[in-house]
Amino acid sequence: MGAVSTVTRGREGAEPVSVRVVEAVAAAEGVPVDDLPNRLHGSIDTDALDALYGRGRTGASVTFTHLGYRVSVDEHGEVDVRPR
Repeated sequence: MGAVSTVTRGREGAEPVSVRVVEAVAAAEGVPVDDLPNRLHGSIDTDALDALYGRGRTGASVTFTHLGYRVSVDEHGEVDVRPR
């Protein structure tokens, strides 16, 4: 794991939540997105995740693990990545 202990990504722009998760994990690892060893879809159904937060939908929160991190997406779509 990289030196960053916690990374948070807000809802800026029109990026799907799955993209924000991958960017946050890469930032926590201190590597470019393309250098992550495993794809996110191995940890969670990315289509379902994006659909849950797509088109301004709110009210749900999701927590799962990916590459040794606890990934949480709050009811507003904000992504928080912390070491497990």
